[in-house]
Amino acid sequence: MNSQSFWVWLLATLISHAALMQSTVVAEKPIQVGLRKQLLVDDFLVAQSKNVTRRLGTAVKANGGKPLAFTRVADSGRKVGIDVWPLFASVYFDARRQKFRMWHRISFNDRSRRKARKLTADEIGVGAGYHRGYSESGDGLHFTLVSLLKGLTTGGDTNLVVTIDDHETDPAHKYKIAFDCDCRVNGAALAHSSDGIHWTPYNRGKPVTYRAADFTNQVLWDPAKQAYRLFTRTDFGWGGGPLAGRVGITVDKKPLEVRGVRSMINRDLKADPTKWELEHHWILDGEEKLSSKRPPISELLKDPGYLARVRKQALRRQIYVMTDWLYEGVHFGLMSVLEYPTDVSEGHKSDHVTRHERSVENFYIATSRDGIGWDFHWVYAGQPLVRRGPAGAWDKDMVFPTTQIITHKDQHWIYYGGNNERHGAAEKGVWFVRQGGIGLARLRLDRFVALEAGNTAGTVTTRPFKLAGGRLQLNVDARGQGQVRVELLNAAGTPLPGYSGDHSVWCQGVDDLRFEPTWKHHPNLSALKGQVVRLKIQLKHARLYAVHVRR
Repeated sequence: MNSQSFWVWLLATLISHAALMQSTVVAEKPIQVGLRKQLLVDDFLVAQSKNVTRRLGTAVKANGGKPLAFTRVADSGRKVGIDVWPLFASVYFDARRQKFRMWHRISFNDRSRRKARKLTADEIGVGAGYHRGYSESGDGLHFTLVSLLKGLTTGGDTNLVVTIDDHETDPAHKYKIAFDCDCRVNGAALAHSSDGIHWTPYNRGKPVTYRAADFTNQVLWDPAKQAYRLFTRTDFGWGGGPLAGRVGITVDKKPLEVRGVRSMINRDLKADPTKWELEHHWILDGEEKLSSKRPPISELLKDPGYLARVRKQALRRQIYVMTDWLYEGVHFGLMSVLEYPTDVSEGHKSDHVTRHERSVENFYIATSRDGIGWDFHWVYAGQPLVRRGPAGAWDKDMVFPTTQIITHKDQHWIYYGGNNERHGAAEKGVWFVRQGGIGLARLRLDRFVALEAGNTAGTVTTRPFKLAGGRLQLNVDARGQGQVRVELLNAAGTPLPGYSGDHSVWCQGVDDLRFEPTWKHHPNLSALKGQVVRLKIQLKHARLYAVHVRR
């Protein structure tokens, strides 16, 4: 091949390669974005990124880090304090009445806090005299008991998860609750209410599914699925249900609890509250991203290698409770993970000062787009959304999520339960006297997870989508020397004239939940409305949390 032929060949090869690359980009199917805000908790919106790192947001504890106050009005008219158990609490905000609403478990005489005598195993952890209650607050910090809940039984855990069902058209079924059935199988029961206080059980109070119900059982409507989902516990160790004993582990000659989660669906809950179809079981098995398309766990457990991995993980971490909070098209798994569940090597007696690291509970989030395939990255990274308190704190050893997060005044109000002693390990015969309550942390609007760039400029390029509006808003923190700018590309990735290069303006010192970028000759994107585009967002010393196309 002579020199001229070589250059002709090289040019033809480059043109062919470029055409092939462009064809590949063009072939990418546009995603449905519309006018929904896009949180950058995963790569749903992101096609490519360079020099950026995903960072978990920082929730800041309110009320000076102290537990909230819960009181009731005694017969004398005087307000007296009540004990609030840190697990099983559901929270909402009534915008019309400007009231914070909480369903929770309370005790008027908790014997597990008495130190005068030795406690029995039956009293530890559960206490005594527990009730389900409903309280309200004007400021979100000071709650007053309104009423005990009526019409519900209990199997001993006195647990509850309340859902205000916006999908429901029948006022008598507006409120739904899942709780532990007073039955031998320890299964989840359901009930409905028109006011959240007076309840009528479905299925005559009998369980609607098999074991187990010592968990945050939750029923909620999933609009994408057009069905109700029920999340509850699956036993993989001892206990009950079809998978019990599949992950058999013995500690000190005692069988270990191995906890997992299952989701089930029911398209007509009122017609048949027992007609739940299994969607998926899952368990913390060491894999960060669990695909919704992977084989059923009952099949995976037939693999000796997988079984060995699950057994190892069960001694390291287990899902203790988990609920699903739907927000902006993302399923947030609010979960408490029990870490090193049988390891009480840091001390076999109650220690309300030392901050322990074993047999503790941490509050993590997981994310999903369909409620079946979950991303547990933050669990394995060891990065809780709300961190346990320091040594001596009331929440130093265990932190539990409530079952929902409130979004109010451009903040997420994250209520959580806390205890100052470890979970303990029944397999070791060790029990701890615990004290705790319910606290509050806050996070700025939508700042759950960011894509962060440092000294080197980072780039985030989105997948193609049809521009449904003319305004673009970014939730971005580029304070100080931070910078951000946005270029517009067509579906093939080619820069759009007037919206890219020098026409795209670098903005510095921005810290805004709804920052609207501009271009030299275009104040917004109205001229591009209806076109399929990509965003190319560049960052320096900045964090990008969300992207929102507005009308």
